[in-house]
This record gives sequence, C-alpha cells and structure tokens, in this order.
Amino acid sequence: MNKVILTESGKKKLEEELEYLKTIKRVEIKEALKVARAQGDLSENADYSAAKDDQSMNETRIQEIEELLKTSTVVETSVNENVFDLNKTAMVKFYDIDEVEEVTLVSSVEADVKNMKISIDSPLGKSLYKLEVNKKATVESPDGNYEVEVLKILK
Repeated sequence: MNKVILTESGKKKLEEELEYLKTIKRVEIKEALKVARAQGDLSENADYSAAKDDQSMNETRIQEIEELLKTSTVVETSVNENVFDLNKTAMVKFYDIDEVEEVTLVSSVEADVKNMKISIDSPLGKSLYKLEVNKKATVESPDGNYEVEVLKILK
C-alpha cells in the first residue's frame, strides 16, 4: 500500500469522521437492527437486511480510516513562497485549453475537483506539487498529456 500524505486538516477530517462512525452511526445502526428484529421473521425482512448492510459498510469504513491514520504521513507546507505545495492556492495556466484557473493542492482525502482542490496523488496534482512559479510541467493524463504552469502563488 502506498504511503498516504495528509495535511493536518485532512487528518483532522478523518479523525472526526471516525469518531462519528464509531459513536453516532454505530448507535443508529444498532437501533435499526433492534427495530427490525422486533418485526419477527428475519429471513425476509428487508429492514433487517438493509441495517446489516449498513453495519457492514460502516465497520469497513472504520477499518479503512483507522488504517489510513496509522499508515499516513502528515506533512507541513513549504515556507518557500515560490513553490506550489500542499494547502497552497495558485493561479495555474492550462496550455491545452489556454485558460488560467485557481487551483489548491490538497491530500487525496480532501480532494474536491469541482472546487479545484486537486489531490497531489492525481496526474495534475503530481505535476504541480513542488513546482516553482513560472516553471512549466507536463501532466501525464489518461486523456492525453498537456502543459501547465504555476503563474502565481496566492496563499
């Protein structure tokens, strides 16, 4: 398994989700199972089946998060203002479409493509991660390669 890189906020987000799943969600599922059991015959009980599925998915997610937290590395953002790094936002020129976008680099846990929060594990993120201002990089994307350039670090 690859070592997952997390920011401090990404780690906190996972810890909060884990806490929710272990406390609130487990209790809700337990209650749903109790209600479903009270209906009698479990062999054809859709509510019981659904609650057991929920329980299984919840426990799987708990294990995933615990494993992520155990094997991840929390990294600090570079203080160099000319390097595009985790938790930084920059104006990035996309040469294939001749557009400039505001991009924020984040860990895979915090990725949100719609809001241009790009994971450093994605093809675009890998190309931009640690790239200096006014330097170009080639993004090796499944849809074809294209050039990007960090024009300016915003924050």
